Order: sequence, then structure tokens, then C-alpha cells
Amino acid sequence: MRRVLGIAAGLALIAAALSPVTPAEATCLAAAKKCGRDALIAIDVKAKGTPRAHPGGRVTYVLDYSMTWTPSFAPYWGSYWVGGKFPRGVRGPARAVLFDEKGKRLAAFACRRHSDGVWCDTGGAIPHRGRIVLSARLARGGAGAAVAKLGFDSFDGLNKEEFARHLNREKSRAEFCNYRFTRTVTTRVGS
Repeated sequence: MRRVLGIAAGLALIAAALSPVTPAEATCLAAAKKCGRDALIAIDVKAKGTPRAHPGGRVTYVLDYSMTWTPSFAPYWGSYWVGGKFPRGVRGPARAVLFDEKGKRLAAFACRRHSDGVWCDTGGAIPHRGRIVLSARLARGGAGAAVAKLGFDSFDGLNKEEFARHLNREKSRAEFCNYRFTRTVTTRVGS
């Protein structure tokens, strides 16, 4: 009798695993994909930019950041991208420059346009505190407010081997927890 019950329970589990996902379950799975937890590595960002510029002028954005890790005995591995949504019609930035707390230049990161903005790959190995400088050229026409939403796009939940593989943003977004830490910066554009 126990064997029959065991086989019946096993078949029920297999049938449940093979059955299509209901809309309610799909919503639950989509929410789980976004990680229902706080970031293991939180990034505090303070952003400022050129306060006034002429149309077609250069705007410099400065991001001062500090990272806070959730207390744990395990080491955390994260992948970081800096940048975001720049004002409409801007050219650049082509790179981001990293400085330490004392102002010493540490590295420059290449930037690329993605569907959700311009992002620069930091390679993951950045100090816990520092400054990132980005420069872009505004569109020639128009006046008013040029609004940018800049900061960090981070992926955590990686282990040492996954970190070493250095996945691109699309693969990281599909596989790991994604958190965005951004601030809004406004530049007044006038002639």
C-alpha cells in the first residue's frame, strides 16, 4: 500500500511540474526574478552637474559614491555599470573616469549606448568610495531644463567564478539580482 501511495505522489509531482504555468504563478515567478530582497551591496550616490550651459555646450557630471555591504561572513561579488539616462539629444559620454577619495585618477571606463541609457562597464573592481566623472555635449537646439538620471546599475548574487566570467549587461540582467541607484541632475540650457 505504501508503495502505491509513493508512486501516486511521485506521479502527482511530475504532473504538477509539467503542467503549464497559470497567469497568477507567472506573476509570482516574474516578481521572484527581480529578487524580493534588499541589495547585498547598496550604493549611496550624490550627483551634480554643470548648473548652466549653452545649447551644444559641454556638461560635466560628477557622481560621488560610497558602497555599504550587508553584514555577513561571506564575501560578495558584484558587477557595476555607471551612467544612466542623459538628456535627449546629447552626444556621449564616450568614457567615465574614476577617482579615489583624494582625487587621484584610478581608471577610465568605456561607455556604450543601451536600450535603457548610456552605461560604462567598471569591470566590478572599484573602491568602496570614490568619484566618477562623465562629460557629454548637449544638443545644439533647444533651451530649458536638460534632465539626466545618473548613477549605478549593479548586479549582485554572483560568486567568484561568475564574477571572473565578466558577463555583459543583458546576461547579467537575466541571471542575477539587479539594483539601480540613481539621482536626478538638472542643467539649465539657454543662449
